[in-house]
Amino acid sequence: MSATTQNSARSYFDYNATSPLASGVAEAISQALCEAGNPSSLHREGRRAQALLDTAREAVAMAIGAGALDLVFTSGGTEANQLGLMGLSRAATRSGPVLMPPTVHPSLWAAGQAAGAERGGVVSLPVQRDGTLDLEALAETLASSEARILGFSLANHELGAVEDVAAVSALCKAAGCLLFCDAVQGLGRLDVSALTSLVDGLSLSAHKIGGPKGVGALWLRPGPAVESLIGGGKQESGRRPGTQAVALIAGFAAACEVLPERLADVTRQMELRDELAAGLETLGGVLHSTASGLCNTVNARFPGVLGELLVTGLDLAGVAASTGAACSSGTTEASSVLLGIGLTEGEAMEALRLSIGPGTTAAEVGSLLGALPPILARARRFG
Repeated sequence: MSATTQNSARSYFDYNATSPLASGVAEAISQALCEAGNPSSLHREGRRAQALLDTAREAVAMAIGAGALDLVFTSGGTEANQLGLMGLSRAATRSGPVLMPPTVHPSLWAAGQAAGAERGGVVSLPVQRDGTLDLEALAETLASSEARILGFSLANHELGAVEDVAAVSALCKAAGCLLFCDAVQGLGRLDVSALTSLVDGLSLSAHKIGGPKGVGALWLRPGPAVESLIGGGKQESGRRPGTQAVALIAGFAAACEVLPERLADVTRQMELRDELAAGLETLGGVLHSTASGLCNTVNARFPGVLGELLVTGLDLAGVAASTGAACSSGTTEASSVLLGIGLTEGEAMEALRLSIGPGTTAAEVGSLLGALPPILARARRFG
């Protein structure tokens, strides 16, 4: 279900922040809420809740071509990034640094900084202008640093840049460095079936694919003994204590079951993305995203115009847009992603991120492009 079906007066261009619920998700959550048992309890009610949990785990694992026993449910992508990167870092036999590009999601960056503070420090890896890793620089760093783990994004949350995971994996495996992948933005937009053969761990988030907010998952390759970051019970094989959010997890599974429909819409979204990008350039926008990136993401700036002014103007015109990661909204700092690809602070503050999804129509793209000229004029006049 698209955002516009909920409010026909508005259009939604912020799918990278969150996606409206997919078909069947609300019903799955509602039905699971009616189950009274705790999945850790041994009585009939508990076993019924556990059965829901087992079925959901299989559905989410199947979406990434993984085994259900290797999947850990979390409160979202942020927790999955923290548990995955820090857990693997602690389990690593090496004591060298953590490697990360400055373009990763803030939650992964924070996890890497914490892991580096424990031992080895952090090395910030250079990226190319499109936001992907500089593979030559990565090879040099791996050869000289005895790095224990690399944390990176499958697809960038602001630029839509898609990483060459096979190439990164080959370099890391040859160097004996563990590899953790934030796959949150990639699921439902990219074929991720080979990902678990290339990395040691990866994170997912339900609400990026039409599932509920507040639930995510961490996949871990069998082998490294990843321990929980917090004390408590033995849920999730002891790796994530606390009673599982069965209803939200059921909603996550329901969203995964309709992922084929989402993937079937990728070509249409790509056409809309290209139309949107061309329209922004015609209006004087400078593109940061590329045609080789995610099917749904456009990032551009209009020189001399603050991105926040455009977001506010578009909101008043009935369009939901953003300047970047939702978790960083409200800050006055320039995007670390845009600084990482070489923009100045002033240029980075001009950014506008538009991300589309299954509910986006060609008419909405046209309306957005039609609404921008007067908004740009006002922003230049009063900005």
